[in-house]
Amino acid sequence: QFSPTWKARFARADAEAALALGDIDGADARIKLALMDRTAPLEELATRLVQARVVEAQGHPDRALRIYAAVTSAPVESLSAPALLRATQIRLASGKITPVQAADVFDGLRYRWRGDSTELETIRALGQLYLDQGRYREALEALRSAGQRLPDLPEALQLQNDLAGAFRGLFLSGVADGLEPIQALALFYDFKELTPLGADGDQMVRKLVRRLVDVDLLDQAADLLKYQADNRLDGVPRAQVATDLAVIYLMDRKPEKALQAINSSRTTILPTSLNVERRLVEARALMNLGRLDAALEVIERDTSREGADLRAEVVWKKKDWAGAGILFEKSLADRWKYPGPLAAEDEGKLLRAGVAYSLAGDDGALSRLRERYQGFADQARNPDALRVALSGVQEGRLGVADFGRISADNEAFAGWVAKMKVRFRERPAPVGLRTAAAPTPAKTAQAGAATPKG
Repeated sequence: QFSPTWKARFARADAEAALALGDIDGADARIKLALMDRTAPLEELATRLVQARVVEAQGHPDRALRIYAAVTSAPVESLSAPALLRATQIRLASGKITPVQAADVFDGLRYRWRGDSTELETIRALGQLYLDQGRYREALEALRSAGQRLPDLPEALQLQNDLAGAFRGLFLSGVADGLEPIQALALFYDFKELTPLGADGDQMVRKLVRRLVDVDLLDQAADLLKYQADNRLDGVPRAQVATDLAVIYLMDRKPEKALQAINSSRTTILPTSLNVERRLVEARALMNLGRLDAALEVIERDTSREGADLRAEVVWKKKDWAGAGILFEKSLADRWKYPGPLAAEDEGKLLRAGVAYSLAGDDGALSRLRERYQGFADQARNPDALRVALSGVQEGRLGVADFGRISADNEAFAGWVAKMKVRFRERPAPVGLRTAAAPTPAKTAQAGAATPKG
């Protein structure tokens, strides 16, 4: 025959086991058995705590809340802490307190009682509240802290799943899009060990790179892609990412690094479209390095529109003004027939065509160009430069040469950069073959801090 104390303890343990199995009726019967005999106050409070869980599972949150509230006054934290946790959860769910008030309770409770499942449940609840409030860094820090200290508890696996899910939501589902790009980058770096392997991790990096490129944080974007190319990818995906990396280097006026990215990712079998793209990037890098004949050789057989545009730029760099003027005007096709502001790329072509014809002394071609395009000057990004480029010999070739060439180069580069930004936004992430850890740049970014270098 067991004493009332042990009888209550056995019945209470049976009730908890029944709850874990979803047997609510069985748990209710065990709790009633545990409460049949009088026990010490602390034993009764321990039983009442389990009773409140049973009542809550039966769908009576208000009654459960009254029991939890009574147990919160227990003189031992092992009873009062879980009671306060569950009472706060019910009050929050029923609208009796605000999420901010609940977060304050959970934040205090996680330091007040530590070392068991109650702490992990508290941190899970706190992390979810922080996520709902947009306090992403605090959420990730809270979720990461306890899982590392208490890895052997069953609840730790749930917490780690919450942490991984929160990170995926931020950087894969677009939740972090509301952050400033540099803040998103710092958050990504500070929790980089959560980056999943495979396609999802690569997609996270790609989405973050797009945002960084959009706001001209090119160094940071290059660091992310360089790690991806060097450590996470093989074959065609690596060649694709290295090509994107080279484009970013070109946007950042670093042609040497662009050429290195292309050369270091060469492989024997690549899709035709990727080969064409890589040759264009290589030729642009060579052009920017002043290796003009080599650039023309790389795209010698390229019949695409992009190839023709780049060929015109190289001819311009060679100061073959007559040839450059013809090529730039040809690339504009019949754009003059359609009203509306010129795109940045087209404005750059028009500037160069006008300047080239002026420097070649081709007054007839310049007159034709002016007649067709002078109406576009008022809506141009750089109207003064465009007017000078179309002004003709009568207003002075010296002015055209001194002013127009510089403006034309700037407009053409701006147009190319704008086109590359659109391409980055539209390109899907490549699927990698390697399995490696997440990026570990030499310098971890801080929110609003300096650029990390890889």
